[in-house]
Amino acid sequence: MKKIIAGSMAVLLATPAFAGGQMYKQETTNFMGWDILPYIALRGGATYGNLNYSFNDTKESVSQNMYQMRAALGLTMYETARFEIEGSFFTKGKERKDFGALENVEISNENIELMANAYMNIGHFKYIQPFAGLGAGMAFIDTKESYPGYSHSNEHTKFSGMVALGLDMPFGCYSVDVAARYNYIDVASGMHNFSADVGIRYMF
Repeated sequence: MKKIIAGSMAVLLATPAFAGGQMYKQETTNFMGWDILPYIALRGGATYGNLNYSFNDTKESVSQNMYQMRAALGLTMYETARFEIEGSFFTKGKERKDFGALENVEISNENIELMANAYMNIGHFKYIQPFAGLGAGMAFIDTKESYPGYSHSNEHTKFSGMVALGLDMPFGCYSVDVAARYNYIDVASGMHNFSADVGIRYMF
């Protein structure tokens, strides 16, 4: 599944090659009264993760610092709302905890997410546009616990939800956005991710 998602993102990133001279000219398509403009987006940033993990009959809160990269393909509708499909790729998160009599147990996870997101502008401003976002999808996550003489890994496909607040700064057919996100993954006893992103969108 991870290979399929990675391949899909590679195709997504190649999409602007077929835009055909639209780099400095935005032409919207009218659909049922809506002016629609497609876009591709790349985003990156840092995430603080909190994983509630049960092991050896003990539950601990595991804190993890990660970096992420996101790629998305979407539609802007009437300069008011955006809808997109987004793939997120996270670096490995890990921390060592004591679980009862077991000490120095390393809990780690690797995570890829595929999300459907919707964003709505807050008010209407020319240069800096606030927005709010809501998303839902699936997380493909591999969790692992290990200590000397023992290692066990579990792969999960779990629900993932996201809310975001950010600022969008348009520059012709490009737009730069910064956003703060909260992301919940229904794995173990719950994983809570708090992220800060910087991204660029290209409208074609």
